[in-house]
Amino acid sequence: MRKCNKVHLVGMLGTGVRGLVPILRANNVEVSGSDSSGGSLPEEFNTPGVNFYPEHHETNLSPDVDFVVHTAAVGNDNAELREARRLGIPVKKYAEFLGELMAQGRGIAISGTHGKTTTSSMISWILHEAGKDPTYLIGGEIPGLGSSRQGKGRDFVVEACEFGHSFLNLHPTAAVVTNVEAEHLDYFKSLDEIAVAFGDFVNRLPLDGLLVLNADDPGAMSLGAATSCRNIQTFSLDSTDGDWQASQLRSCGLESNFILRGPGGIRQQVKLPVPGRHNVKNTLAAAALCSWAGVPPERISMALARFPGVHRRFEILARSPVTVIDDYAHHPTEVNALLAAARDADFPGRVIGVFQPHQYSRLRKMLKEFAGALVGFDEVLVTRPYQARDSQEDCEAVNSGMLTGAIAALGGEVFDTPSSDDVRARLDETVREGDAVIFMGAGSITVQANKYSGRSLGIEIMPMVAKMGN
Repeated sequence: MRKCNKVHLVGMLGTGVRGLVPILRANNVEVSGSDSSGGSLPEEFNTPGVNFYPEHHETNLSPDVDFVVHTAAVGNDNAELREARRLGIPVKKYAEFLGELMAQGRGIAISGTHGKTTTSSMISWILHEAGKDPTYLIGGEIPGLGSSRQGKGRDFVVEACEFGHSFLNLHPTAAVVTNVEAEHLDYFKSLDEIAVAFGDFVNRLPLDGLLVLNADDPGAMSLGAATSCRNIQTFSLDSTDGDWQASQLRSCGLESNFILRGPGGIRQQVKLPVPGRHNVKNTLAAAALCSWAGVPPERISMALARFPGVHRRFEILARSPVTVIDDYAHHPTEVNALLAAARDADFPGRVIGVFQPHQYSRLRKMLKEFAGALVGFDEVLVTRPYQARDSQEDCEAVNSGMLTGAIAALGGEVFDTPSSDDVRARLDETVREGDAVIFMGAGSITVQANKYSGRSLGIEIMPMVAKMGN
């Protein structure tokens, strides 16, 4: 990326784009931007050199802007993009701009259908704790570190998303592929097409780079033949085939203990303070990558023991009298992993799920799979789907009641609760002391989770908890 003094961000509050702000400011680049989502600029961005506009309008764009960067959700007919083209200002998609930024360091890209955010967060955390001072831009927020930071070290960690083939704008030196499954079927036509995209991604690695693959996932393992990268390492929790493994794994409440085993006789005790076998797998991938980056096993273990987790990934909002958990799970595989982690946590009461389907199109294509995943909850509430990039046909073809019916047909205890008022009324009626209530989804369900836990108003507004045995 050539030297620039000012960048304008269209869709400034988007998950990835907002992460550009601290990195650009650390490089003395002035930032302006707009977003019409109704959200507000994070408090830490309310500083000199950052200007935010709550609506898209051509007057937001000044002629001295060097680049305009926009989210994939912003169309070419956007007023600010039209004005940029009129003024002759280069326009770049977020992924294109990120690729140029990343090329200035040693790129580390974390990809896969699930686990990208947690794995990239773990890697960023370990490198930071080990004194490597990485630059990172990830899709979640690490308590105390945030979602992005400009470091002085050589490593640049990013979360590489397959949607829109955006990860093909990156040129990483090292990459992780956690898994390859059917996802984003509003964009990809089939799993085969997704696999081809991942193949193109890993083929961008240099000969002397590193590719870390999940040995328990056939889709990920098939990618070894698609790259010219000579250093391929694998991780496994289900077999003895992986280069990196976790032996003597024990789950104890909200943490896991195991022995990390890796190439060259690495054998290191690890205490992981986040629950779930899926997170142990994420740890194996992170350990492989960080070992390659020069972090000794004992430093990896020390960092993981202090890992604070990630916002909206099994995030506990309240613990008493009811445990309230907020999670981003919006795919059947993620729901299954989340429920397994909750069972491992051994809560004294029931595990109640509140699920907001993310996208009508995803629900329409995976209705059966979602029902199979959600039926495992002791009780599940299904809300109205969150609309994102959905066609009118998709919106008319499926609804929350259809998912409720499919869960009931499998024998599940399920309730159709389309609105937030419906959800709250049912929870107030049914929740008992000791229960765990898990809010799931990638949309606005997090607002309900925080309100239910009392965080949104900064006061305790826990539900009227039913007496034990009612």
